Amino acid sequence: MSCFLVPLDAAGVTVSHMPGMGCLPLGWGSIHLDDVFVPEEGLIGEHGQGFRSVMNHFDFSRAALGLMCLGAARASLDEAADYALQRETFGRPIAEYQGISFLLAEQATYLEAARWLCYRALWLRHVGQPHTAHASMSKWWPPIVAKDAIEAAMKIHGNLGYATEFPLQQRFRDVMAYLVADGTAEIQKRIIAKDVLGRRRVK
Repeated sequence: MSCFLVPLDAAGVTVSHMPGMGCLPLGWGSIHLDDVFVPEEGLIGEHGQGFRSVMNHFDFSRAALGLMCLGAARASLDEAADYALQRETFGRPIAEYQGISFLLAEQATYLEAARWLCYRALWLRHVGQPHTAHASMSKWWPPIVAKDAIEAAMKIHGNLGYATEFPLQQRFRDVMAYLVADGTAEIQKRIIAKDVLGRRRVK
């Protein structure tokens, strides 16, 4: 399997757009190739090394996507904390109620743990050590953590969290896209399990 550069305006190439519910600037859709001629100079990298090249990129992009999601969640949690300090019920800021403060504490802890998991995957890559399993861990778990944190922030904001004029609903929809981008959680778990079992078999 090899990688080739194919111009989108080449004969036989059809591109269709599919509107998504999130990540709108990125765009979604499909590319159909029907008897498309690709010249030899269109080859990217070495012949037969296309799959390895893509997989090597995934080992970076999966951790990076995890951090992207966590960034959106961090901003949402910060906004929720500010709101909890300002919004009052019965003469007290809602931040003083454990139902709110504990929720913030839990989500902050999950975000911190997920962030360091992503950092470890990228550090292992930087120093040239195996990191495929860590990259997969960074892809399936942090987006879930981010989704849950943004959902918690929406709840803390009450009806304002559901309003389209605030960014929380947009971030929630954006993060949802990364539950499937670069491989679903099920794919990541297969990669992680293969690594765990492989290390046991070596012993």
